[in-house]
Amino acid sequence: MSNAKKNKEDDEDGGSNVTSMDLAREAVAEGVEKARSAVGHGVDAARERMRDSPLSERVKKASARAGEAAKGGYGAAKEKLGHGYERARKDLDQLVGDVNVYVRDNPGRAVLIAAAAGFVLGFLLRRDRRS
Repeated sequence: MSNAKKNKEDDEDGGSNVTSMDLAREAVAEGVEKARSAVGHGVDAARERMRDSPLSERVKKASARAGEAAKGGYGAAKEKLGHGYERARKDLDQLVGDVNVYVRDNPGRAVLIAAAAGFVLGFLLRRDRRS
């Protein structure tokens, strides 16, 4: 059938093909919406069942226990690090005090040691630049 004849028949029918297409689109859209709604209800029902299930309660309890264990481990680590820091600070303070006493008691020797240390550091740093 030629396009001209088909168009003429469509005009005579009052555009029934267009109406059929519109009805088909509406039916498909309605079906999609019903499917979405059914899936949504299914997901909601599954959430409710999981919320009320014993497995969910066990997971919540295990999560709480793990959180408490992590807090306890964090507290113990924090305490140990704090003690280590305090001990290192006291040792450093004592070392600084000992160095001050040594410098007061032996000023000439302290100047020579400082000069030798400066010379060695300068030599090492200058040597790296040439390489």
